[in-house]
Amino acid sequence: MALKLPYDLEEEILARVPWKYFATLRCVCKLWNSLILEERLNKKNLSFHMHSYSGEHRFILKDTGPTISAVGIEEQKNVVDPPSLIVQDFTLIKARTCNPVRVYKTVHCDGLLLCVMDNQLVVRNPLLKETTWIKCGSDFHQRDDAYSLGYLSHCDYRILRFRCASNSRNRPSRVEVCEVASKTWKVIDNISFDWFLSVPLSILSLRGTPYCIGLREDHTAFVQSYDFYKERFQPIDDLPFSYDELNPIALEIYKGDRLSVLEQCHKTRKICIWVKHWLMLTSWTKLVVVDIPEFPLIYPRLALLSTNYYFDKNNRLVITCNDTDMKGLSIIRVINDKEFQVIKADEGECGFPFFMQLRSKLC
Repeated sequence: MALKLPYDLEEEILARVPWKYFATLRCVCKLWNSLILEERLNKKNLSFHMHSYSGEHRFILKDTGPTISAVGIEEQKNVVDPPSLIVQDFTLIKARTCNPVRVYKTVHCDGLLLCVMDNQLVVRNPLLKETTWIKCGSDFHQRDDAYSLGYLSHCDYRILRFRCASNSRNRPSRVEVCEVASKTWKVIDNISFDWFLSVPLSILSLRGTPYCIGLREDHTAFVQSYDFYKERFQPIDDLPFSYDELNPIALEIYKGDRLSVLEQCHKTRKICIWVKHWLMLTSWTKLVVVDIPEFPLIYPRLALLSTNYYFDKNNRLVITCNDTDMKGLSIIRVINDKEFQVIKADEGECGFPFFMQLRSKLC
């Protein structure tokens, strides 16, 4: 005879289950499925497992075909030993044809992935294995156009798609926003661009707001955001260094509430990382300096691909590095001020890196 547990007790049990099992547990019954989709339970689960989330970082990697992989680092007991890679397949499959879908770009926002294809987009929750397909026009180009995923609230996700006037094909500038729930697009008028995107593109979403690195006509660089409420771009602050197109740069999130920017000198290979709180009107603070002459150049000269980085639970810098022939990718972990480890990713799988932190964030 089946034992019927009180509703509150079932919720409490599920809140203590590691989030990676949620996708399987949703199939147990309708009650568990509805519980797992509730924001209240997700917040409880996050509070119980906060210590374990700090290590759940993944690099999203895709090759020139349809393959998408989430690659994480498995720490060894001895910190000196090189870590091993954990590879999880994230390749999108069309349900009707059972064929893999080719993805050109991936964008991350609070555990959700926006996958950009030819004439359609997919918003995907990798943990709960949910996907939302969205049609879009064919007048945007994979190289000229930028995409970001954000939200007005945790139940109102938006997709930002824009193109600056200064692009390789001299195509007119345009800004569009899609409401994910209704799958409707809106063209944003009266936006003029006196800036263009840096190459490689470095776009992220922090607390639902898209951020990117922009360049002015005098080639000064700054951080730009897009406000979904006001429907306009807003400059945040100039970068804390003089922009040099030969120096690799990247924009990331630090500890969930701060913007972080990285620059590497292409001559000395010295890396500097600055942080700035997203809300407070403070200046950039230099966080880390890695001055190892033998350190690889993060990406080749004038490459279109950005680098990605984060700090692991032991506060060590982990960073992606594209090979000079652009056929392979390495993940580098800085051990101390003189040593670093290189973990070589498989050439067949790893070509275009993107960083995300996995969470079970759903409405």
